Amino acid sequence: MTPRLSRRTALLTGAAAALPAALAAAPAPAAAACLTVEQAARWTDAYLAAWRSKDAAAAARLFTPDARYEAVPGVADQTYVGRDAIRGYWSGVTAGQSEITTLRGTPLVTGDRACVELWVTLRAAGANPSGDDWITLIETNVLTFTPDLLCRHNVEYWNLQPGRLAPPAGWGTAR
Repeated sequence: MTPRLSRRTALLTGAAAALPAALAAAPAPAAAACLTVEQAARWTDAYLAAWRSKDAAAAARLFTPDARYEAVPGVADQTYVGRDAIRGYWSGVTAGQSEITTLRGTPLVTGDRACVELWVTLRAAGANPSGDDWITLIETNVLTFTPDLLCRHNVEYWNLQPGRLAPPAGWGTAR
């Protein structure tokens, strides 16, 4: 472990005088891509279209070749890295789904990141204990994009409810 230079020691030894020059010489960090709400909305609409058509290949193409997709954050066996893994996950998870309807909220965007609410209803055999097979998936995705508008990291936060629920008034709007 490298010992840390205290502020007092730096001031007494004159090391502090060299600090501004060292900072000026350091390269500036790369600027984050400036994603727009419209770009995030178009990407999410393509994602939802792939979901409705259960097209795992189309879903995978929305991601970088080395993308990280966390279906359940922090759970290793629910984290998929790379297009092939994402395609495999999507193929399996959508296989038993039917009558899929989707709604997208207005994305919230900062730099190269977007947060998007999704409201999805679908039928999945055996998913609803009441037996009618309807479920509602209420989800928020936190997405990080590359400058060419591919997703390099997706983290999902979701809640699964039995039945076919409608979103509450004002859902999905950026205020």
